[in-house]
Amino acid sequence: MAAKIEVKKLGGPLGAEVGGFDPCKPLDAANVKAINDAFLDHLVLRFRDMPMTTVQLRDFSARFGVLRPHVAKNYRDAAVPEVVIMTNQDAQGNYDKVGAERGVGWHVDGTYLQESPKATMLHAVALPDRGGNTAFANMYMAYDTLPEALKRRAEGKLAVHRLRGRKHHTQGIVGGDDLQKMGTVIHPVIRQHPETGRKALFINPHHTLNIIGLSQSESDEFIDEVCAWGARPEFQWEQQWQVGDTIMWENRCAWHSGRDDYPKNQLRKFFRTSLFEFGAAAAA
Repeated sequence: MAAKIEVKKLGGPLGAEVGGFDPCKPLDAANVKAINDAFLDHLVLRFRDMPMTTVQLRDFSARFGVLRPHVAKNYRDAAVPEVVIMTNQDAQGNYDKVGAERGVGWHVDGTYLQESPKATMLHAVALPDRGGNTAFANMYMAYDTLPEALKRRAEGKLAVHRLRGRKHHTQGIVGGDDLQKMGTVIHPVIRQHPETGRKALFINPHHTLNIIGLSQSESDEFIDEVCAWGARPEFQWEQQWQVGDTIMWENRCAWHSGRDDYPKNQLRKFFRTSLFEFGAAAAA
């Protein structure tokens, strides 16, 4: 008998909990569609108390998009390269500052690629006893409520993206040789979602370098103004993690940010996959 997918809105401007199925067992086409429809409606899905191995997360993720290994080779799982190990500790159990801080601060994953991921899945394996939540922000709402003067300035603008953008902070995340191969790419500041047709802010606080046609000072001012609007509290919902949780979030119309307000001597570890759209050209 096929599983019956259950969807419960979580009460914020985005986010829903999905249950009624086992992610480690085959899903029929109707259930895959039901989960994907909930994803398009709610932007962030939580699958609670569903522990998975790296192989199981890879196989579950692959039902919803094309998986590709992340550019950060140092953090790929050796046996399952489509999975990234997100952790605040190195192999010796020491605090890894680069690994711990790489998801902190509002951003969208992979916009330094010509084809950025449609979604990310993050699965909680080990958690500190407090703190370390992940926040999400709805960029449909940010666009819809953007002040008219700022909206007119943003319409038609193109942004240059590069890994870590204006922050110039890449140490330890991507090796020097691979970093040299990565140039810049261009994305619209306002992006129309390829499936829903809705418009969303697509600027990236981490990876946007500048706005084409503006001086760097004008560009910095514009980026800061748009990002300040996108980070307004009314667009946000925050995930309080439990071991066995998996979150699947939109990269096309939502921002996310990890919190680093947890005891640094305690392990925080996740498995992560990046999902690209079916049928899209392979990313470089």
